[in-house]
Amino acid sequence: MAPKKNYTPAQMAQAIEAVKKGEKITTAANKYGVPRITLYDKISGKTPVEYSMGPSTYLSTEAENLLEKWVIDMAEKHIPITRDELLDSVQRIIMDQKIKTPFTDDRPGKKWYNLFLKRHPALSERTAQNLTTARDAVTEENIKKWFKEVESYIQENVLKEASEDPQRIFNTDESAFYLSPKAGKVLARKGDKHVYRSSGDDKDNLTVLITGNAAGQLAPTMVVYVSWPYRRFAHFMKWPI
Repeated sequence: MAPKKNYTPAQMAQAIEAVKKGEKITTAANKYGVPRITLYDKISGKTPVEYSMGPSTYLSTEAENLLEKWVIDMAEKHIPITRDELLDSVQRIIMDQKIKTPFTDDRPGKKWYNLFLKRHPALSERTAQNLTTARDAVTEENIKKWFKEVESYIQENVLKEASEDPQRIFNTDESAFYLSPKAGKVLARKGDKHVYRSSGDDKDNLTVLITGNAAGQLAPTMVVYVSWPYRRFAHFMKWPI
């Protein structure tokens, strides 16, 4: 007998939805961690779609799904929700709806939080990256316009030859080491490569600027101390690192 798989109703619901959208049963079962035969039985109507595994949750399925949607929507707006903010919201729901729970002061703890994440595998804890208001305001249209302007500049100034020479094509990137602690972990959609938190101003930091060309040559590294918004001190290293 094959070992029994542990999964949540939310995982099964996501697998069923994926199959309805055209995904193969085996693929959906592997993707969401549910038994293939059980998924097939639910899709074919052999067993009911809704089936409660274990004790019921204190919040309704609709309420938890709404919380999941809220978390994802806020992360996409660069205002990700922390664990404490989620628990605060759940506490408010419990108090407003007068739901009976064993929680101290109607506020769930670490165990409920971990089980909530298991019931909603679309969510995961991530470390947010700070994103200033100015950078947050950049749109796809702005980026496309910038590339068109660069292309026009190259053509107008007959620089095509330079743009095809790897020793004349440079790229630069920076990494900021903030002197103030960053935000802790936040909740976002599982699989998101970057999670940002918008911030009004830059904070004091050490910025390391690395520059190199397409031929693999590095320019001297620059280190900048930024004390926002008044002072800047730049130091050029004498050797590439």
